[in-house]
Amino acid sequence: MRKVLGQIALVWLVLPGDADAHDWYTGKTDPVIHYDCCGNKDCRPIDSNDVRMTKDGYFVRLHPAYLNESQEAEWFIPRERVQAAPDERYHICEHLTTFYRTIIPHMKFETYQRYRWRCFFAPMSTGSIQPE
Repeated sequence: MRKVLGQIALVWLVLPGDADAHDWYTGKTDPVIHYDCCGNKDCRPIDSNDVRMTKDGYFVRLHPAYLNESQEAEWFIPRERVQAAPDERYHICEHLTTFYRTIIPHMKFETYQRYRWRCFFAPMSTGSIQPE
């Protein structure tokens, strides 16, 4: 019986399952505003072609809006809010925010949603991040 349980445990460890690919984001917070980076799989790697580095920070090009509300073409991420990525890729954490606006003359509120960035990670090889 012990041998069977050992084999089951080994198979469970070897076979791919529903392991969360975002494990390394867990516990990370923005270094300035201290918000949690990942809330239910908000983080993902992004293509380096969508990132432009400047002396003050990074501009991250957004993909077409997920929603029908227009958004900015790029997000600016100040250098002091950039964190080191554990690999040689860029990563961004986004969350969906709800906004409200008044519709005049009816004085009704309309809601709309936009994505906002929460955390940004850059490769150490960019030279823009100081080792901790």
